[in-house]
Amino acid sequence: MSVVRNWLNISGLGRKMKCLCLALVLTCLSVVAAQSNIVCYYDNRAAGYGTPTVPRSLSSTNCTHYVYDGVGVTAQGEIRILSSFDTASGFDDFQSIRRTNTNAKLYVLLVSDRDGGKNLTNAIAGRSEKLVNSVAIFLEQYNFDGVEIDRRTSSKDEFDKSALARFVNRLRSRLYMINKQLAVSVSAQFNDAYDITSLSLYADLINLHAYNFVASTVNTLANLAPLFSSTPNNVVSVNSTVTTWLAAGARKNKLNIVLATYARTYTLASEDQRTVGARGIGPGEAGANTKRAGILGRYEICNQLSEYGSVSDTVTATTHYFKGKSWISIETEDTLVQKLTYVLDNALAGVGVFTLDLDDTDNTCGNGAYRISELAHQYFTTG
Repeated sequence: MSVVRNWLNISGLGRKMKCLCLALVLTCLSVVAAQSNIVCYYDNRAAGYGTPTVPRSLSSTNCTHYVYDGVGVTAQGEIRILSSFDTASGFDDFQSIRRTNTNAKLYVLLVSDRDGGKNLTNAIAGRSEKLVNSVAIFLEQYNFDGVEIDRRTSSKDEFDKSALARFVNRLRSRLYMINKQLAVSVSAQFNDAYDITSLSLYADLINLHAYNFVASTVNTLANLAPLFSSTPNNVVSVNSTVTTWLAAGARKNKLNIVLATYARTYTLASEDQRTVGARGIGPGEAGANTKRAGILGRYEICNQLSEYGSVSDTVTATTHYFKGKSWISIETEDTLVQKLTYVLDNALAGVGVFTLDLDDTDNTCGNGAYRISELAHQYFTTG
């Protein structure tokens, strides 16, 4: 009898241990499921700057996903390498992120803005199966975990949304076979350019680039990324766009709000005409390192903003700066925190950071290197 009682006691203990283990597993799964995404982009043009940023310098960041921008495509559905840097060292260097961030997922962007969208449109329409196979082969060859299809269009008439939905469906099926992931990047300007329900069904991530809401950012002064709408000059906003996507069937747990790290700059026609919506005469001067008119890396402007006047709008949650004929719109720490809070309050999947190489790469601003991705990491892990 004592042997039987001991066996029963041991069996009871075993059942308790099994329950405890199951509870721990479920707890771990719930933590993983609840983890907010931080999708960080790297633009390979940064490797050619006077002071370059190369992929291995991103190893100190705490992103959940990294996207290499990027590669092109031919109209026949073949992958096109855009820079010799990519195959010489860029792709391999990008893989070094895994050494310090073992759980990170590494994606490649198809296509880069340098390649344009016409070839991708034609390949999707006429060479869809070829493109699907080309993508699968490329991901395995260069050891990427997934691909992000870039459909940030400059016109809602630029492609057939039904053809895109069919392509994403086919690509999803093919990538399942090789255990690869699929993301789609979309513009906030043209909500009706996408079959939102299909994208939400088949893509693992939908990265909504929630900035540059006006059709032309060249000559009309515009806030980079208003969180909320106001009339007459901030009708479209992060909130209005997210609301539209959710109403159209987008799944919250797949929708990431992509934040811009850079400053959008303008040249004023007159120093007295500097309100949002006023006309400018063109983009601001190019930065000394990035050399792109209308855009400044965060590190190129942060220490000069104290010399500028500023206007903050609590309705739209924006701040812009002005000095002489220079006009700048950029995310501040306050506006970033408001967007991160918005993501959590609305139970969205997370944020994107576009791009890491245009953020404060070496703590020039004094708040820590790669401040925006680090702020998101701190906020999501403690908030």
